[in-house]
Amino acid sequence: MNDSHWQLEKRPTGIPGLDRLTHGGLPYGQATLIVGQPGAGKTVLALQVLAHAVAEGDGGVFVTFEESPAQVRRNADSFCWGENLNQSEGWTVIDARLPIGAESSGAFDIDGLLAAIGAPAEGLAHPWIVIDGIDQLLKHQPDPLLAVDQIRQVNEHCERHGWTLLLSGKVEGDRAAPRYLEGVEFMLPTTLVLTATMIERRLHRYIRIAKYRGSSHNPDQVPVIINDDGIQLPYQAIPDSDSASASTERISTGIERLDQLLGGGPYRGSSTLISGRPGTAKSTLAAGFAEAAARRHERTLYVSFDEMQAPYVRNLASVGLDLQPHIDAGRIRFCALSAWSALISEHVLMLRRLIEEFNPHCLVIDPISALLKAAGSEGPRTATERILGFARSRGITTVLTSLSGEGDPEGEATAVHVSTVADTWIVLDYNVRAGERNRSLSIVKSRGSAHSNQQRELILSEEGITLADVYEYGTEVLMGTARLQKESEEKAAARRRELKRAQHREDLKRRLQQARSEAERLSTELELEEQGFEEADRMNRNYTDRMKAQRDPARSTKDGGDDT
Repeated sequence: MNDSHWQLEKRPTGIPGLDRLTHGGLPYGQATLIVGQPGAGKTVLALQVLAHAVAEGDGGVFVTFEESPAQVRRNADSFCWGENLNQSEGWTVIDARLPIGAESSGAFDIDGLLAAIGAPAEGLAHPWIVIDGIDQLLKHQPDPLLAVDQIRQVNEHCERHGWTLLLSGKVEGDRAAPRYLEGVEFMLPTTLVLTATMIERRLHRYIRIAKYRGSSHNPDQVPVIINDDGIQLPYQAIPDSDSASASTERISTGIERLDQLLGGGPYRGSSTLISGRPGTAKSTLAAGFAEAAARRHERTLYVSFDEMQAPYVRNLASVGLDLQPHIDAGRIRFCALSAWSALISEHVLMLRRLIEEFNPHCLVIDPISALLKAAGSEGPRTATERILGFARSRGITTVLTSLSGEGDPEGEATAVHVSTVADTWIVLDYNVRAGERNRSLSIVKSRGSAHSNQQRELILSEEGITLADVYEYGTEVLMGTARLQKESEEKAAARRRELKRAQHREDLKRRLQQARSEAERLSTELELEEQGFEEADRMNRNYTDRMKAQRDPARSTKDGGDDT
């Protein structure tokens, strides 16, 4: 068996998302059929591919059956690549529209069209041939089989010359191809289907690779965005797991005690979810993370779906977080977005563009659950996975906040699928006791870290953010006034115990002093008593000596002489 195998040669389209879907581009020297509803983006896609070809020095021919050449050029000029395309001599626009009022009296002269295409194409090295709106021609053919035969003739002509062919045509309703193109989709090797539909009164565009002979590809239906850059596909291929790296570096959250609970802080390049009800300080914790990164001279992209920059920075100053100097220094880039202003896929694309422009070390999205408000063909779950996947591929440490409902600490964090894909999950909540509401923090999970499983009181003050010690009373964890009251009681009891110990200590000292005084008295008394004993013993000896002297005078004379 021959070890060598045939591999399809592909041509990049210049549309990154499309090239990823097709695993490299469209087939070189073959035909691709683009079908779609009106407004789905067929012409824009074809023009953008042609603009890329011209920029690469390949060039092409654009045959229009719907619009005038001037209109085609004006349409192209509305995109960022249009000016370069229109100023280039590497492409030609051919007006193939039928005359106004013309009636079909027979088959269209396809040979004349091919001759018109061949003249400019012959002077190009590797041209793209775009026939836009061919349905306007073929729907007038008296015989549908003849229409298919003419498409085959165009395809074979381009293949012989090594030209890459793009054909576009409209669909009717939910059909994959119009009736006058029946059979064409089976004949051509590649078919792209563009659709446009209204969801919640907003237009949503999609692209799908209906087939791609001889090549693997992504068959999923992917959202399409048309903006100043032309066709955009917010599609990110899954990074190769073999090339993925995992950092062991820990970074600070901005709260020293929280870092200790997380085993030193989250890993660099990981993702942290902070979920909680309104007012539980989710944004404050996220801002503390951004401020800590700025103090390390790292760049942070802060995306807010809730507030504008000025009131946000002002409010954070009340808890000791001053972001303005870091924003002025360019270490924090604050971007305020409206969740309602764009589709989910548009938000994903915008976030990717902001990340690519700013190249941050850290990313904060506050809150990610705002994507639930944005209408879109792509669900919040998929969008979140794409955002986190893109951030991980660039080694960005991400903090996401998410809103939860009353009595539901997980809430929308589960709805947008963040809780399962985040590496660390911190839940903020309220602890209501005796008419008082206190904030609490607990760590649900932290992959790769030995973390605390206890609920702690979160305290906000002018000095900043801190976590109180866990104060257990029976089976409860006391917070707020109850904790302060219990701590006061404990302190009072401790003071009483200390006073009692001090009094006992003074009593022992007094008794010790008394004992020492009594010991000194007894010692003096004993000394006097011993002196008395010694004096009495001396007197006894003297008396004994005199008595002996009286009984033996000679001895007395001998020993002591005459006493007189």
